[in-house]
Amino acid sequence: MKRMPYLAAALSLLLAGFAPVPVQAQTADGDVPLTPQTLGDALSCRSRDALEAFAGALFLAGDAPPWMHEIKDDKQTEGMLGLYGYTLAKPAMLLGEPVDRVYFMQNWVVTLWPRKKAEAFIAAHHLERAPIKATEQYYHFIDPESGPMLGAFEPTGNAMAAMLAKAFGGEASHSAPSDSLFVGCNYAVASQEMFLDAARQSDAIVGRKAHEIGEAVAPKKP
Repeated sequence: MKRMPYLAAALSLLLAGFAPVPVQAQTADGDVPLTPQTLGDALSCRSRDALEAFAGALFLAGDAPPWMHEIKDDKQTEGMLGLYGYTLAKPAMLLGEPVDRVYFMQNWVVTLWPRKKAEAFIAAHHLERAPIKATEQYYHFIDPESGPMLGAFEPTGNAMAAMLAKAFGGEASHSAPSDSLFVGCNYAVASQEMFLDAARQSDAIVGRKAHEIGEAVAPKKP
């Protein structure tokens, strides 16, 4: 199981990981105040600086604003790696929609909505389905040349389980579409062309990683 991080990395490629956004620690009196309004700006693809400010406070300084509380034992996100969630005592706004929880994962800052609400958002903001088979993802680039990207994707616990089953020579049972979707913004510096190219290759990459894991854990022949 030592190669599990590589499988997780392959899965993150499905979600347009690319190089992580640099994180800068900022204090409460820094350039970006840690308020529900600025968190909403980050969610709505309006402020990379706001994402960096919150990520710096949460993950470098370990100092969450008093209106943000870490989510623990979240059944809806079970099996996902590198995901950090918070409930909000004061709601933020995602393009006019109130948000009472937020998640950070690599370059993503998102909320988790019931599928029907997320699908209405996808239609209203003209998100398109990405060419990925292993998981469901939608995208709309604010700037097609460099991002950021408004996006939506399903929790990936089932995709991880399917890849592990394949790695160990089994077949994952077919699962129904998730009843919820993450919705928010990805701040990776990448063009729409780069994203689509990576998306087209992602299923093959995940397949190779699963094969490598299977070979690594298989009993050695004498």
